[in-house]
Amino acid sequence: MNRTLIPTDDNTLDLLKDYTITNGRNYDVLIKIQDNHITAKTLQQLVEDPTCRVSSKICYEYSQSFPWIDRNNLKETVFKDWIAPSFYLNFKENNGTITVQELPQHTISLEEYIKTAKNRVEANMKHILDTSSDLILLYSRGIDSLLLLSYLMKYNRLKDTRLVHLGDTANQQSFVDLSLEKQLGFNIDTIFINQNIVMQYANQSNPFKFKMFLNHALAKQFKNKTLLIGYDGNSVLMHKWEWVKRLGKPTTKKNNYVKSCDTVDWSQSTDLHHHTISMIEPYGRNWNNPKDFSRTVSPISDVELMRMLPFVDIRNMDPNFVGDAVMIRDMIHDNVGDALDSLIHSETVTWLAPILTQSVNTELLDETALTINIKRRVDVRGVTELLRRIDGAKLDKKINFADLLSIKYINYFQ
Repeated sequence: MNRTLIPTDDNTLDLLKDYTITNGRNYDVLIKIQDNHITAKTLQQLVEDPTCRVSSKICYEYSQSFPWIDRNNLKETVFKDWIAPSFYLNFKENNGTITVQELPQHTISLEEYIKTAKNRVEANMKHILDTSSDLILLYSRGIDSLLLLSYLMKYNRLKDTRLVHLGDTANQQSFVDLSLEKQLGFNIDTIFINQNIVMQYANQSNPFKFKMFLNHALAKQFKNKTLLIGYDGNSVLMHKWEWVKRLGKPTTKKNNYVKSCDTVDWSQSTDLHHHTISMIEPYGRNWNNPKDFSRTVSPISDVELMRMLPFVDIRNMDPNFVGDAVMIRDMIHDNVGDALDSLIHSETVTWLAPILTQSVNTELLDETALTINIKRRVDVRGVTELLRRIDGAKLDKKINFADLLSIKYINYFQ
């Protein structure tokens, strides 16, 4: 399908000369289509545009994946009337008009993708090992960090790589029992993110730094080291429940590695054009925020692979391939045989999840952190409700992360 749309302003032409907009998750551009007209703007333009209204949902829901409200509905964004392009729409400008082409699905065979992904991830890892010294592996015992561990073993780099596990700050203990690692001869240090570090990011205004405070704190703590981490493996290496939902078939095997495959909500329909496969957030990775994360690297976070994901033909995939993390298990086995099998049980609790369930002590917050700069960009009813919750938080002397993040987002929209 091809359509020709007339741009509504010069910004559209300028943007589309620089961008080929395919897969809104990979580009910093949103679009607005009305009747036979299209406008495209970057996130920064939308943030700074006082005429662009912001959805009141920003006051009610924890936006885990800005600019989207719901990480499972990537069409709707925090900006009213502005949407992310479909995975399968390609926009190009030519002589003052914009052509919209719908790209065909299922153009990459599953076998071809698996081969390509395995080769690219290993090549990325080898490049990191060849160009980096003072390596630290951020180890969670999740299967992605086990893959990175297997590469360190394969290329004999364990001897000069420190293994660091993030501990549960509230209970001063590791999130998982590391005794098995010790039995295998791995020496793993546990570090804790204390309340002073949390408050440092809670008392500054940037919502992205607050949301990603753990990443920033680790990058700062180990600023002269190269931090190796297994970001995005569940998407790129196909052990994420969204793959099963996208396939439309439940797993049949019990005791899956990916426990969330057992709790998929099949009552909700799946929008294949916008359904989550991989979350690419502004300022969240070293390749889109080199200023803050230039030494935090993930060989799995390969943007080219992420761009391929919507086009992989999974129609004949066995859902248990996802549920039991078969692809990444094979990669680990190719590297070290069964040496790490005893450590592969089921997906672990992510480091950030337990921290986000805790509350922030309002007595330690600067007054500005609990102040909303009233603007007409956000519906007054949403702001009024959030102000009510802030008053309650002051009385209770604690506020949850979601409300504190909402405050920062609202103030961020100039």
